[in-house]
Amino acid sequence: MLSRIHARLKQQLIDRDNMSEKVAENLSRTLLIRRGHLNKDGTPTTEGIIRGNMTPEERAIDRAVKQNGGLPQYYKYDAETNRAYKRTGKGWKRKGKK
Repeated sequence: MLSRIHARLKQQLIDRDNMSEKVAENLSRTLLIRRGHLNKDGTPTTEGIIRGNMTPEERAIDRAVKQNGGLPQYYKYDAETNRAYKRTGKGWKRKGKK
C-alpha cells in the first residue's frame, strides 16, 4: 500500500507523462526519497505525512512561501492554475533580501 503522497505523485506521472505504472511508481519513490518525504523502505517521513495530508491549496501556498518568503496569509490560491499569488500589502520581504 502506497502512502498518500506517493500515490498522488505516481498518478501525476502516469497522467501527465504517460508512464507505465511500474516506471511511475519507481520514479515517484526515488523523487520522494530524495526530497525527504519517504524513507528508503518506502514509509513516509514525518514531513511526508504532513505534506501528504495537505490540500492542493495548502501545498501551493507552502511552495510560494518557500520560494518567495513571507507568511502564508500573504498568498491567495488560484485553483485553475494550482498556484498561489502574493496579495498586495506591506510587511513582507522576499526571501534572501534585506
